[in-house]
Amino acid sequence: MTQLKNKNTHSMDKVRSFIAIETNEELESSLNELIEKLERMGFKANWTRTKNIHLTLFFLGDQKMEKIAELAYKIGERVSGFPTFHFNINKIGYFENSSIPKVLWLGIEEEQSLIGLSEEIKKVLSISNLEFKNDIFVPHITVGRVKSNPNHWRELIKTINFDQIRVYVNSIGIYSSELTRKGPIYKKLYTVDFEGGVIING
Repeated sequence: MTQLKNKNTHSMDKVRSFIAIETNEELESSLNELIEKLERMGFKANWTRTKNIHLTLFFLGDQKMEKIAELAYKIGERVSGFPTFHFNINKIGYFENSSIPKVLWLGIEEEQSLIGLSEEIKKVLSISNLEFKNDIFVPHITVGRVKSNPNHWRELIKTINFDQIRVYVNSIGIYSSELTRKGPIYKKLYTVDFEGGVIING
């Protein structure tokens, strides 16, 4: 049975929130180098801050803290005993619209355990009557939302070599997201550990 390892009192106000997987310091370092390279090529974007980097599983929208606490507990019950696994980040890609790049991202090698984890969480969200985008899960890590781009941008992206990075996963996090003029501020509210247990961070 999932147990709360810490106690805290939360406000009942709604917060913008999402479920995600933490990455690691190796990716943070590589992301900085990648952004510098893209800027030298002429890309301008709202770049992801390295301290904010994560793999989003589900965006929850505005939820009451009471509902988020309940959700953390239910997810903890569902994924208790889920095996530790890893995924590989191995390429850079983009989403485009009318031949204009909109988002640059890092792609993840297909990993069945990652897909399986997202499916387990999706079941909990459905049982909890939470609305979420039920799109096909395409795991990726956002690098930046493009404001302007150089000519021949596709060819430039193809020249970028991204060394594979392995990320190990033994827990997930539920985060709040506060939008500010300087970009979003993320705060981990709960850590749900595969070994059983929900840690209150916020």
